[in-house]
Amino acid sequence: MSGPVYSYRPSKAVTRRMVVDMLARLGPVAPPAGYHYIGLGALEFIDFELVHRRLGITTMTSIEQDIQHFDRYKSNRPHNNITLLGGKAIDQLSNVNWSVFNAVWLDYECPLDTNEVLPTIRYLAGKLNDGDFLAVTMNAEPGALKGRLDRFKKNVGDVLVPANTDDDTLGEWGWAARQQQILFNVLRNELRRDGRNRSWNQLLNIHYSDQARMQTVAGVIGTPALAQTLSGCRFGDLDFYRPDKEALVIQVPYLTPKERRALNEKLPRKSGKALRLPGVDPGKVEAYVKLYRWLEPTGS
Repeated sequence: MSGPVYSYRPSKAVTRRMVVDMLARLGPVAPPAGYHYIGLGALEFIDFELVHRRLGITTMTSIEQDIQHFDRYKSNRPHNNITLLGGKAIDQLSNVNWSVFNAVWLDYECPLDTNEVLPTIRYLAGKLNDGDFLAVTMNAEPGALKGRLDRFKKNVGDVLVPANTDDDTLGEWGWAARQQQILFNVLRNELRRDGRNRSWNQLLNIHYSDQARMQTVAGVIGTPALAQTLSGCRFGDLDFYRPDKEALVIQVPYLTPKERRALNEKLPRKSGKALRLPGVDPGKVEAYVKLYRWLEPTGS
């Protein structure tokens, strides 16, 4: 049974809204409302609510691995247009219609591994078409220094481990960086395999932490014929666009509702002048200024 309440994860919430903002940019490819959204909804279906309300997506499928409590997931659906499939994603994705535009978010809590994540990625690489969107969220917590490399190899296998990887380089966000590199390489190679000339166009590379370190990588599939259309999406207009290895690190500072309201009244900032709050570290204030548009409103 799913444990943590996602709405209490502010950095996750910011990431979720950024993913939806990227999806909203796909208009030149196809109207976002016409995409079929496929995700791992858990009990709260927060991303499903967002894509439905923000983008108007009406065709949605949630894959729930926890079949023991399947009825509870059904009763928690926020809308009647969410189809539920019970089982692992790798087993249930064969039931999806791949002839339409699809937006897939594999929102895992586990790290990149050969048991769950990589087989699903490889399967999707064979199914995704021009203009399809894929996001992958994975755990990126490196754990104790001793044995990091061994644990990483156990997850992904020796062959995929990037050169010059050791216990030290896997520390901090190094684990996430290498998972992103492997994900990029696997997608690139798998998309080339069938000769359809498809490529992976990365849009997001986000590191965030509420409790554990997590990462989200997202992009769109495109052939050279779609390149000009994709340029019309103007992804680069969004300051969180990350097409390469450089990651956006999201750290939502804790501020009281009153402190947030005080800053909100001065935002958006009309000049580069730093904002201040009594007794609050200026770095926390600046971090809030960068992220406030993707946080829940504070209310009155």
